[in-house]
Amino acid sequence: MNTQPTHAYFGTPLDEWMDCYPYELERDAVGLWQVIPSLRKDFGLTGNALESATRTVLIALLDRGAHPIIGSIQHPGTWERITRYGETPAEIVDAVIAEWHASGRDPDVGDVWFGLPDFYLEA
Repeated sequence: MNTQPTHAYFGTPLDEWMDCYPYELERDAVGLWQVIPSLRKDFGLTGNALESATRTVLIALLDRGAHPIIGSIQHPGTWERITRYGETPAEIVDAVIAEWHASGRDPDVGDVWFGLPDFYLEA
């Protein structure tokens, strides 16, 4: 019997839902603001379970070739790579999660996104 959480509306198991995020990169960037609230609201995750699932999604995005990005202030309508999080997937994930926790709130659209290299400008 599968005991993992399922999506509140669609009934999709959590692992299947998390597997879908990297495929979005072919069409668009994936914002942290999309990931965390969905895991919290749609799957009822909190605390360590929420952080663990977020880590899994971020690692999958990075493994797919994505990098942290943010909307460009100097070139509106474009994206720039964020390098302050580190170079390795572990460094990036740890830094993004630490920033999220330090903010004391769920991410919003102005926070970090993840996109493939052809989606953003090099800073």
